[in-house]
Parts: sequence; C-alpha cells; structure tokens
Amino acid sequence: MQINVTTRDVIITARQKSEIEKRVSRLNKYLKNEDPVVVSVALIDDSGPNKTGVTQTVKIDVSCPNLSVHVEEKKNNLMKAFVRAFSSVDRQIRDRHQKEIKKSRRGGRFDKVFGILGKFRRRK
Repeated sequence: MQINVTTRDVIITARQKSEIEKRVSRLNKYLKNEDPVVVSVALIDDSGPNKTGVTQTVKIDVSCPNLSVHVEEKKNNLMKAFVRAFSSVDRQIRDRHQKEIKKSRRGGRFDKVFGILGKFRRRK
C-alpha cells in the first residue's frame, strides 16, 4: 500500500503525519487481495487573504484495480476533517468487503437454477 500525504498552505507536525499514516494503514486489512493500492491524502487550507472563514479541506482518494473511492471533507479543524473523511472511506471500503464475503459464501450463480429445478424432482 502506497500512502501519499500532500499539503497546500498547511503545516503539519510529524505526530499528525504519523497519525494519518497509522489510520490509513488500517485499510490494508480490507484490501489484502488488491495489489497496487494507492491512497492519496491532500490537506488544503482554503482560508486566505481574499476569503472569509477558517476552512480546512481534506481529500482522500483510494485507487486500486477494482475500486476507487474519493471523499472530500471541510471543517474548521484539520484533524477533525481528516477523521470524518477517513470514517467515510473506511465505511465504504468495509461495506464493499462485507458484500464480497457474502457473495462468496452464497455460492455460485448456478445455485439458484439448481434450487428451482430441485422443486420439480420426483419424490420417492
């Protein structure tokens, strides 16, 4: 898993960066079977001399062969925005993973056909 953290007009500490990388690395348990996984985290300060307010934006993009998730969150606090955006990404990937597990446990796609044909079998 490749994790890219980029900033624009934001200064983050080493502790914040390690916290971001630690949380993002948790996605690895859902994406074990995906080979090239790239997670991009962009931290942007939207406030400036011509803008009002103190808005921080966090964009998280997860890209792999069978999945792409893009989430953007705006808050006053940078880490609160990251936590909220990451919880959304985590939920989406976890739901997809659970859906794949259910599909594999359900069996093949011919089970429905054989189930219907089984109703018409002669009983002894």
